[in-house]
Amino acid sequence: MLRKLTIALFAVGLIVPFTAKGHEPSKHKGKPTKGEVVSAAADRLELKTKAGVKTVLITKKTKFERGNKAASLADVKKGASISVIGTTLASGEIAASEVLISGSDSHATHQAKPGHQH
Repeated sequence: MLRKLTIALFAVGLIVPFTAKGHEPSKHKGKPTKGEVVSAAADRLELKTKAGVKTVLITKKTKFERGNKAASLADVKKGASISVIGTTLASGEIAASEVLISGSDSHATHQAKPGHQH
């Protein structure tokens, strides 16, 4: 009994410092899938991850956040860095419960015009 209590207290001691940080994916339930938005549609996102391109399914229940503020699917732009929390289906698609949009996406919305050089 004492051993179980000691292990439980140790686990809580490891978790509490991480939950005291600012708003970040670790404050949400589940392990996030991180990547860059390749395309966005009303019902899905294509996300480029380290493991390849993943399809993220969006529903009416999917919540969107940027920092500590609510956001929407309209805030998810091609090139944006996001973290997706959800359920990976047998098909490999991710049914998103939350989409966390990272930082500013102003660079992601800039598209070079034909003939324009940097």
